Amino acid sequence: MNTGQISKSSSKSVGHLFRFMYIFGIDRFWIFQVTENRIKARIGWPNDGREDYDEDEEIQDIKWDIQTFDNIEDALEIVDFIIDNELINIDKVILSPEDLGMEIGWEKEKFDLGLKTLLDFRVDMLDDGKKSDFFFIHF
Repeated sequence: MNTGQISKSSSKSVGHLFRFMYIFGIDRFWIFQVTENRIKARIGWPNDGREDYDEDEEIQDIKWDIQTFDNIEDALEIVDFIIDNELINIDKVILSPEDLGMEIGWEKEKFDLGLKTLLDFRVDMLDDGKKSDFFFIHF
C-alpha cells in the first residue's frame, strides 16, 4: 500500500466503522491510521445542553481491529433501523431481539445472522494509548 493511500477494502472498513459508531450518537469522526487490519480514530459527541459541556472533553480515541463479517451490510442496516426509529439508549437496544426482528420484518435467518454480527461487533476505547473498554451493542 502506498503512503497516503488506502485500499478499497480499507476504505470500506472505515465506512463500516463510522456507520457502527454512529449508533452511539457521535457527531465527529477523525481518522488517524488505517491499515489492512486496524483503524485508529477519534470520535466526539455533540453538546447535549449541559452547562459544563466541553467539546475537547467529549471525545474518545478508538481502535478497531477490523473484523470480517460476511453479512456486515445486514448488521449495519439493523444499526440504521435502530437509529432511525430511536430504539437505543446509550448502548442498549430498547426492544427485545424478537420485537426488533418483527419490526424490521426480514426473514428470520437473515435477521438472526445480521443481529449476531451486530452483537459481535467490538471497537476498543483507548485512553492514553491503551485499551480501557470497548463499544458494543446489547439488549
